[in-house]
Amino acid sequence: AAAESHPKLLFLASPNNPDGSLIPAAQLERLLELPLLLALDEAYIEFAPPGSSLLAEAARRSNLVVLRTFSKWAGLAGLRLAVVASLQDAAAQASAAGAACAALVADFGRVAATEREPVLALRAQLPAVPFVFLETNVSIAPDAPAALRRLPWPLPVGFADQVRATDRPVVMLADKTLYATAALPLALQQAGVQPVSLESTTGLVDFLHEQQQARATKPKPSPSKSFWGRLSGNAPEPEDTPVLGRVVVALFAGPMSAAEGLDRRIREMVPEAVCYFISSMEAGRAAAVAFREKQTVSLMRDQAGRLPEFLAAGGEADKAQAKGGGRILLVDNFKPTLAALGQALMGAGYEVFTAESGDEALQGFQAGHCHLAVIGTAIAYAQHSGAEFAQKLRERDPDMRIIFMVDRYPLQAALQGVSQVVELGLDDALLKPVESSRLIFSVQRALERRFLLLENARLLTEIQESNRKLAQINEFQKKFFAMVAHDVKNPLTAILGYAEMLGMLMKDRPADGKSAAHIHSAAKTLNTLISDLVDLAAIESGKLRVEIGALDLLAVVGEVRSRIEIVAEKRQIAFAVEAPASLPTLAGDPARLGQVIQNLCTNAIQYTKEGGKVTVRVESGPEKVTVSVIDTGIGIAAQDLPRIWERFFQTEEAKKMRKAGFGLGLKIAREVVQMHGGEMGIESQLGVGSRFFFWLPVKTA
Repeated sequence: AAAESHPKLLFLASPNNPDGSLIPAAQLERLLELPLLLALDEAYIEFAPPGSSLLAEAARRSNLVVLRTFSKWAGLAGLRLAVVASLQDAAAQASAAGAACAALVADFGRVAATEREPVLALRAQLPAVPFVFLETNVSIAPDAPAALRRLPWPLPVGFADQVRATDRPVVMLADKTLYATAALPLALQQAGVQPVSLESTTGLVDFLHEQQQARATKPKPSPSKSFWGRLSGNAPEPEDTPVLGRVVVALFAGPMSAAEGLDRRIREMVPEAVCYFISSMEAGRAAAVAFREKQTVSLMRDQAGRLPEFLAAGGEADKAQAKGGGRILLVDNFKPTLAALGQALMGAGYEVFTAESGDEALQGFQAGHCHLAVIGTAIAYAQHSGAEFAQKLRERDPDMRIIFMVDRYPLQAALQGVSQVVELGLDDALLKPVESSRLIFSVQRALERRFLLLENARLLTEIQESNRKLAQINEFQKKFFAMVAHDVKNPLTAILGYAEMLGMLMKDRPADGKSAAHIHSAAKTLNTLISDLVDLAAIESGKLRVEIGALDLLAVVGEVRSRIEIVAEKRQIAFAVEAPASLPTLAGDPARLGQVIQNLCTNAIQYTKEGGKVTVRVESGPEKVTVSVIDTGIGIAAQDLPRIWERFFQTEEAKKMRKAGFGLGLKIAREVVQMHGGEMGIESQLGVGSRFFFWLPVKTA
């Protein structure tokens, strides 16, 4: 797992651990035996008490992200982990690794806040290396001045309280969804913070500067007078005039580089100000986008375990998408509806993108960008009607699920909206005003349908691909069998002939004659196997030749009997034939049916122990004649019976006893019988014996 070819993940952390001893890297790596490599001069992990698990104790007591999260994921993601204790070491190792450096991770749970600027400077020196910041509630606090920080949505627990408690100017650059749904201002208001909302960042720097000057020149309030002093008629104490702008929520739709430039201008003009960029995008997608655009990835420290997942996704947003949620496009030109429903969907765990018109929603829209669209048909008064907009979305993304929100009045418009849902094959129509619970239920159902359709399509594609590969394999097998049969059959015939000749010439030399007999016997066995392959190749290609003519089945059974009796006698197995004196008129190929009966008898002899019995029974009926081969052999387990006709299949018991064979005999025998218009069957009990039988139709006049 720590092969040199694997990408390297640098983990920047401070070695401060005042509570315990330090373990050298080599000793740590040897003791932990983790699927990762810790490359550092000193590790900041305590020695575990005697008799305890070093890994468990270190993870519990040191609260170290490296062990708590990366020990589980790094090996699975194929990462080689290097922990360094200084920026100089990080720069050296990242430069040495070059393109193999998957990311440099700065753990601000261990790195001091004052080190953020040097880390950012290092990022400027290594533009090709993705940087990941693991943040904590302390590192993101507004009381800690720093360059632009990125926050997830929902806001980390306690952050809004930190904003309320600070005296610093706080600027929050919100993406379009958070601003349109008023979700961010609402979250701040619930914590007792009254933010100022700005629809643009134009003039933001001047606004903050003016507010700073207003706060600086605001007179301090004098001590309040007593109640009796106010009753005396003196002038009332002037009320404090509130200064706006300490917390600003501004709509920001530009790239992160523009946000960083705006942050620099704000801090130059208002040094005390702190800026945050807050996106409604799910953490996995946000990380994927940041990786792809070579931006800094910010994660809360409790999500560090997902970092290998983001790295493995390779900047592909869909692979990094959280499970269970969905991306929803919400379009309505009534802002209160947009805000209320957007907040409800975000609260239910969905990632929401908002737009007030179809044109706005279509700008930059790509297939897979959203899973579902909720469209207020009131946008019919815009350039595109709701139906036209839905059709355009489906043209760009055929898998898009769509829900209409239809005005209840006038009634004719409501009926038209519902009928359009049916005509266009959309998922649902909801009458306005839409209840949040009803919308969420409809969204869940539509997304489930999308998932099932995509999953069915994926499975169908996999099955088709498997069938294609299987067809290729079958075609290869057919060609291979045909080639083997043709190329081996001719020299094998020569071997058989010369072996037989040698046996005749060596009658006076028994020892040499025995060797020739062995050659002849082995060649006959090989000839049988090749014949099976030839027959299988003919069956697979539909070219198996069966010469149907007048059939004397009793004569065929008699010929097989003469051959099998010799083998049965050598094996000390009783062999008997039970047949009537005559049979109805039959039609068939004597050679092929003799091959079938001999295969059944040979199998019966082979799988019956000494002292057993094999019986060939021929029974005549008005419509068919049945031939059975009954033995007292090893039998077949019930679970193997359905597979007994498969090519190359052999039961475990048969494999232990059989000396040669491909397991093709029964497959070929059944095909031959079926080509005669009959069928084969089997009755068997493990350890008791088997009855293989086939029937042939009686020839009608």
